[in-house]
Amino acid sequence: MTGFIRDLLGKMMPPPGGIDCGGVLAQLYEYIDEELDDPATVEKIRKHLQVCKRCYPRYDFEKAFLRFVSELGRTSAPAELRGRIFQNILEEESQN
Repeated sequence: MTGFIRDLLGKMMPPPGGIDCGGVLAQLYEYIDEELDDPATVEKIRKHLQVCKRCYPRYDFEKAFLRFVSELGRTSAPAELRGRIFQNILEEESQN
């Protein structure tokens, strides 16, 4: 499909779910974090993501990345590393 036809179809067809890609991406983190207050907006974004081949991969990646980061934060550093860091902090404070 040429760019001209894609642009023409994009102008003629309503955005999936009643919200365009820019609107979805602007609210993606709030949607993932379930921070959106308006149920109608949540539903529009959900419907958009079900059919949009541009936005869903971004949503899927961001959701997986945020899950990875949150799980990473639960991992504690080894005791030896914590001890070295604490020791370095004490040494730096004693020099000041």
